[in-house]
Amino acid sequence: MRLTVKILQGSECSVNVSESSKVCEVKACVEQALNVPVSSQRLVYKGKTLSAEELGVSDGGKIHLMVKKGEGVTGVPPAPGSSHTPASAPALDFFMQLDSFLGKHLTQEQTDKVVNEFRKNCQLMVDSMNFEDIERFAASNCTKF
Repeated sequence: MRLTVKILQGSECSVNVSESSKVCEVKACVEQALNVPVSSQRLVYKGKTLSAEELGVSDGGKIHLMVKKGEGVTGVPPAPGSSHTPASAPALDFFMQLDSFLGKHLTQEQTDKVVNEFRKNCQLMVDSMNFEDIERFAASNCTKF
């Protein structure tokens, strides 16, 4: 059976797998086609993360690939006490600009607290978004949630 795997606002590929294929086999095909390590892949079909052994996707189905942040991804160093690493240079620019702006009005300790709290709140918002929310947010040029 033929499946389409698409990265949000990115490339896509088609993979051929048998109907009895497991999720791990599809991830291995995606790794070869899109050069995304299996450990960094989260496959979503009809709004649900594929994590069980059985694939449960029909022939011609479209699977969305969410790339997890982590090893090998460059970006902002984690905030002190933070367990996540934002994965893009624009995030680095934004948080650096926020830090710079707040630094003109607050002490460094206050600035650090505000920036870290803002980072945490942004991450919570992103973590709560489903695929449709992400598509809508991206389509609005990241202006409407």
